[in-house]
Amino acid sequence: MKNSLALIVQKLLSKNKIIHDKKELDFQIQSHPSYPSLHAITGVLDHFNIENIAAEVPTDIDTLQQLPDSFIAQITTDNGNDLVTVSKVKNQPFYKLISGSGEKKEKKLSESEFLTQFTGIIVAVEKTDQETSKPTSNNRNIVFSAIFIALASIIFAIKNTELVNYIYMALSIVGTIASYSILKQELGQSTAIGNAFCSGNNDKKDCDAVLSSKGAEIIKGHKLSDLSIIYFSSLVVSSFFLPSMNPLFLISLVALPITLYSIYYQAKVVKTWCMLCLSIVGVLWLQAGVLFLNFKGFENLIKLNSTSILITSISFIGVYVAWTFIKPIISELNQLQKEKIEFVKFKRNFNLFNSLLQKSTTLNTNIENTKEIVLGNKNANLEIVVITNPFCGHCKPVHKIVNDILKKYAENVKIIIRFNVPVEHPESNGVIVAGKLIELYNEKDTNIALEAMDEIYNGLDYDKWLSKWGKSKNEKTSLAILENEKEWCNQNAINFTPEILINGKSFPKEYQRTDLTYFIEELEESLQNALQYNL
Repeated sequence: MKNSLALIVQKLLSKNKIIHDKKELDFQIQSHPSYPSLHAITGVLDHFNIENIAAEVPTDIDTLQQLPDSFIAQITTDNGNDLVTVSKVKNQPFYKLISGSGEKKEKKLSESEFLTQFTGIIVAVEKTDQETSKPTSNNRNIVFSAIFIALASIIFAIKNTELVNYIYMALSIVGTIASYSILKQELGQSTAIGNAFCSGNNDKKDCDAVLSSKGAEIIKGHKLSDLSIIYFSSLVVSSFFLPSMNPLFLISLVALPITLYSIYYQAKVVKTWCMLCLSIVGVLWLQAGVLFLNFKGFENLIKLNSTSILITSISFIGVYVAWTFIKPIISELNQLQKEKIEFVKFKRNFNLFNSLLQKSTTLNTNIENTKEIVLGNKNANLEIVVITNPFCGHCKPVHKIVNDILKKYAENVKIIIRFNVPVEHPESNGVIVAGKLIELYNEKDTNIALEAMDEIYNGLDYDKWLSKWGKSKNEKTSLAILENEKEWCNQNAINFTPEILINGKSFPKEYQRTDLTYFIEELEESLQNALQYNL
């Protein structure tokens, strides 16, 4: 299995009925700098705004019975410590363990048996009302598959075809899907079919060993996956246009000797089995067997006219030519995905980020006698100053970052909102809105100020915003604060917005501002360690 950590997290989320994008989850876990540690799991769950807790609990029955119905646990195995998804069996004193690796992916243990392996380390999640990442790619696949099946059914209905032809067509589609799974397996990618057929450490079952062997390249430059995809796709295409399926039935009979070679090669040469390859063998035998459901004699089978031969030939040649263009694109995309994972993992390396951060000059961010907007924990060691303007287009995504940080780390960070607006023009939109936001914060409530801030940064029309919130009642007080903020910006040569300062140091230009959320925990931990060292 290519990413067992992602699979056990997917199981946990599915058990708790939390919607998630499997592909994005897999990418985020693999690209996490701590992969494949427990911290990678909690970090990615935080990234998706999924409430979670990692803890070490006593390994006794009383504690076990208080745990959620489904959670990730660390257990001790013959190969060392392993992470599994644990689910309580309803109304029974048993636990089902789902592993991402190993010969036996699922096993059921009693409470006492589980406790002998349980180390006490768990990760649990809680479903919230917050919207999580939706599996859009899966939805698209389902829609496309449904459309294709519907079109195939309509075409076959119009052709008034026999049941045996429907069965043959369905098997061709199954063969195409299995062939594509083989391709994904060769490229090192995970699929549901591949995981089901190829997982485990059984010496007699190893898809990768077979697919990477010399015999997998049946024709030079064309591996098993290429030929099977071309073969089954060609059958599907031909089925739509042929007046009679006889040419395809004949091809299925001719293809049978290849299955015997495949079985012999796996059993005698490689001496291990590729269950995906055997599924292709099974489909080929079933297709040949379909012929005998409505067998009318070999004399009818071999009656081929020039039209049937031409349609079949064009279908096979057309699919072959198309695949020679498509295959390199798929391989290139796969390579790009791998490079993207390595790039993101490299970019999220905190030591690299922190070294760039420390290179900039430390500014004194304090402005005396100025009641600025301060969000989060005012006593936090980690201070983030956001220099912004309500009508700066690039400031809008930064405001979203502020909201994301507050949702996850409100108790661990102090965020100062500092406006850089044209105070020399008191009637300008920026000054009026910024002044009102400061007034709402100082005289009303932080949540009210945040609501007004959200609306203007999320694109609410200025006139509508002004009609709802109005101008500052004490314009001189608000303007004085804005003038102090502007003066501080001028003194520190901060002429453009947005700007982000982390404990007085400029956010590294080599990073996107959205990357800041990935480093909050490490920044806080680094500051705490520095304070303890100084003490």
